[in-house]
Amino acid sequence: MLIRSLIIFFSLCQFAFSHELKPAIANLELTSKPSEIHYELKIQLNLESIISEVDPNHDNTNESKNSERYEQLRRYTPELLRQEYQKIRSSFFQNIHFLNGNDKIAFKDHDIQISEVGDVSLARETEIVVRGSFSSSNPLLQFRWDPFYGSIVLRVNKDREELFTKYLQNGDTANFSTSTNQQQTFLSVVQDYIIIGFQHIVPKGLDHILFVVGLFLLSTRLRPLIWQVSAFTLAHTVTIFLGVMKIIVIPAFIVEPIIAISIVYIAIENIFLKDLTRWRPILVFIFGLLHGLGFAGILNEIGVAESYFITSLVSFNIGVEIGQLLVIFICFVSIGFWFGQKKWYRNYLTNPLSAIIALIGLFWFVERVGFLI
Repeated sequence: MLIRSLIIFFSLCQFAFSHELKPAIANLELTSKPSEIHYELKIQLNLESIISEVDPNHDNTNESKNSERYEQLRRYTPELLRQEYQKIRSSFFQNIHFLNGNDKIAFKDHDIQISEVGDVSLARETEIVVRGSFSSSNPLLQFRWDPFYGSIVLRVNKDREELFTKYLQNGDTANFSTSTNQQQTFLSVVQDYIIIGFQHIVPKGLDHILFVVGLFLLSTRLRPLIWQVSAFTLAHTVTIFLGVMKIIVIPAFIVEPIIAISIVYIAIENIFLKDLTRWRPILVFIFGLLHGLGFAGILNEIGVAESYFITSLVSFNIGVEIGQLLVIFICFVSIGFWFGQKKWYRNYLTNPLSAIIALIGLFWFVERVGFLI
């Protein structure tokens, strides 16, 4: 069992010092003019991952053979990163397929805004802006983002009214018209936001995964686990809604370190507790409120479909829950079913794995409060 724990330890360490790849966001604003339509396309993206050619199929940047280059770019000043961007600018725009009918729309103007170097454990925000115009005679438009750049959320407004919203992945193409409002259907919104919520847990939400694993490790018995997971689910459901609706707004630089500390606390408590106490679900509920604010931060970055606001939130939450249940199922199949009733379960699995999770959470806390640069 000790060997098994060490294998899990090194597997977790491989992911612990990683940077999550999030979808890019494209905001396309269309403005009607006589005989033509002016457009402004703002793309928020992880520029370092594109320049260093990190494969988006990786769940985190450390899996890429180009991870060292990526880490180097993350420490570049905005001016240095802008110089690197100029080297790939031409090919970058060639890989953005924006068509009016069968004609590719030319990007006539462009600007780039790069944030200063901050917390290198978080993706730096870069916004690329392109402007231009095209004939209004053909209302059919097409947008495709090169699959090597990862997934992207496309939001289209015309004359300040929402026209089209779509989550694109694996090189999907968005087809829409400037003459009709093509809001997503109910089912497409449900599908998109369930996928986004699920992917934020599996495979991209390692901090949330470790928290759920910590809940599982205390006891493999169903009743204690249900109490904890129910408290966690109820809490983050509440704050996802409150956070997205901007009723509660707490900056990520506050929320993220506290999420890391919640992982540390749960893991350490596993070592000293032999069973679920009455106050453990209450603490899990409190921590769940904070994790929910983290989820809300992701949704605020991506945005929700305005015409299906509640549907987007509920679907995202369902995706999160499916991801959590999958984590618990994997834990049960790989550990609980085989070893949960063994007398040595706590000494050889709960305690060492909880200690590993606590160390990872502590590292994240130190990293996120800025002690490590």
